[in-house]
Amino acid sequence: MSSVHEFEGKTVEDAIQSASDTLGIPKEELHVEVLSYGSTGIFGLVGIKKAKIRVQVESKQIEKETEPEEKLPAEESLEELSTELPSGRLLEEIATFAKQSLADILNRTVDGSVVTSEVRDKSLILTIESTDSALLIGKHGQTIDAFQYIIQKIVNKKYSGHLLVIVDIENYRDRRKTSLTQLALRLAEKVKRSGKPATIRPMNAYDRRIVHIALQPVREVTSKSRGPGLFKKMIIVPQKNSRPARGANSTRETAH
Repeated sequence: MSSVHEFEGKTVEDAIQSASDTLGIPKEELHVEVLSYGSTGIFGLVGIKKAKIRVQVESKQIEKETEPEEKLPAEESLEELSTELPSGRLLEEIATFAKQSLADILNRTVDGSVVTSEVRDKSLILTIESTDSALLIGKHGQTIDAFQYIIQKIVNKKYSGHLLVIVDIENYRDRRKTSLTQLALRLAEKVKRSGKPATIRPMNAYDRRIVHIALQPVREVTSKSRGPGLFKKMIIVPQKNSRPARGANSTRETAH
């Protein structure tokens, strides 16, 4: 069995990307029929028409949307992380090892960085002090996420327990959490009004978990992760039994 969906965009490519994001299916796997190539209108101002496509989705592809959503802060689930912190001496040893490992990596990247550690909320927090904060954070936090991923792997390989390690700099994690929570709630409101999905750019597992948690109290929508690899797109979709508000704008929004 199959179902048919129609999508619009400024160009055919934009419409195909919209279909891929909404359905959670790679573009190369879509069965696309171009209904209209669109028009730029007169001087790009008058008579603009969007490109329009029709997509046929096979039942096998639809089943992908029923896969259980992740509930992970990283590759290891929360249930696999130790609910009890290691003993005082062992915890101190792990913290020293993690701090030194991160410092060694940073010394190969920038000059004059300092790493401190503390245990908070059953996690080991490694905080970096550096004059190159922007460089170490990277675009959308990709660099600091890479440091965190590597250090987590190094710690887990040496010690049998799974202690969650978080790498932070200039309170980036808290600022990021606030920003993502606000974005998720804002897009959820648009989805509730329009009845159309909204997509957030690919994010790591920690950021996706922030969005999942932020939307849990919002019963009218649900969040899904789509895509291969460590960084996945998030799609906020309306619950099947919810209806868009009257007069709502049906335009789908993609967050960057």
